[in-house]
Amino acid sequence: MRTKFGTALDIFILIIGPWIVYTRVVEILNNGVSVYPVISLIIVTLAVVLSVYNLYNLYASRDIKK
Repeated sequence: MRTKFGTALDIFILIIGPWIVYTRVVEILNNGVSVYPVISLIIVTLAVVLSVYNLYNLYASRDIKK
């Protein structure tokens, strides 16, 4: 069961996530590859993908009920 807080969190991740990914990619390009930016990039990318998946499932389930 989805909550309003979970949906708001997914939307927040979807808004702020691409900016974090962009800054990490720029950091990697400027400073070279290091452990922290790469791990951060993987985690944030995974969070954005799961956020899109959750919002898609929420939209798809609402569409069927109507």
